[in-house]
Amino acid sequence: MYSSIHIRGYRGLDSFRMRGLGRVNLLVGTNNCGKTSILECIELLRSTGNPNILSSILQRRGEWGDARDRDSELLLDIKRLFSGYDLQGQVVIEGGRDSAANLSDWNSKVTMHVEDPSESESGEPEFGEDGHFTLALKWSNREADSDKRAVKIGITSDGHLSSRGPRQFLRTRSGPLNQVVQFVRTSGMRVPDVVRLFDNVVLTENEEHATQALRIIDPEVERIASVVIDRGPYFREAPGGVFIKLRETENRIPIGSMGDGMWRVLGLALALANVKGGVLLVDEIDTGLHYSVMADMWRMVSERAAALNVQVFATTHSRDCYESLAAVVQSDSPSPEITIQRIDPNREQAIRFSDEAIVAAAERGIEVR
Repeated sequence: MYSSIHIRGYRGLDSFRMRGLGRVNLLVGTNNCGKTSILECIELLRSTGNPNILSSILQRRGEWGDARDRDSELLLDIKRLFSGYDLQGQVVIEGGRDSAANLSDWNSKVTMHVEDPSESESGEPEFGEDGHFTLALKWSNREADSDKRAVKIGITSDGHLSSRGPRQFLRTRSGPLNQVVQFVRTSGMRVPDVVRLFDNVVLTENEEHATQALRIIDPEVERIASVVIDRGPYFREAPGGVFIKLRETENRIPIGSMGDGMWRVLGLALALANVKGGVLLVDEIDTGLHYSVMADMWRMVSERAAALNVQVFATTHSRDCYESLAAVVQSDSPSPEITIQRIDPNREQAIRFSDEAIVAAAERGIEVR
């Protein structure tokens, strides 16, 4: 697991640190303070050698540029990832790790910068007539310098990337491809992703854990199943393709009929099951959930994270969400490794609340957001 994160030059985070991280970490703070940016940085740190990671980050936020490619496809604006929109800057993300653990596959550093291939020492060719520059990402591991991977992606001279992904990229160093990371958006997981992740756990113990997670919302859930449905291009985001069987009922029920909370909990359970030994990132984890089920949701997340050796980073604006963490800390023995990290846009370091401090704040009604 990461014990600390240090970010420099990414979006609005000129220099920012989080320390004393635990198994489960909840990021709180005002709007536009950088919570989602921190999740993206951790995703970059773990997505070794994945050339599509930048496209995914930009498309989630809808950060389209003012240009199109030769096929009239919208382009993504790489400048949004750099502090001050300065393409001459550099992004550096470092992760401190527990020295007592075997974390040889957990990267300690990733850097990102734009370079002109014609001026590079390697003399690499330019990427076609539109790709006058490249975006270089380099991952490293301090304990094993040979365990490195770097990717160079062709971009336009004014900092745009194809929305269909970097079709022109070059792996400049070999090394193990490490993408043990899942990002769950505020709006939840896309239907194809949920169906794919569910198919990965069918007929395993994780299928039963996913079913148990849905019983947090409705105790009568007996089974879940995915069904291939051709819904056409206009309904791809509708929560179809997953059905639920309730006890003492004959008909299967589309999960969309059960409310947003059911879809949210299913996404969390499946993401955890598919990221064993890695990192789960969740934006606005309480989306669609009533305050009365949040403690059970946190208990499920913390127990499965411990069982699967997953480190969790989540964000929220909800007081109910972080106070429900206190209930988990108080009732569970031994106490789970939980922290709250308060993000303040005027501070270069997060304010850490340990599990004891979380309980104290909840008991005294202290605001930590």
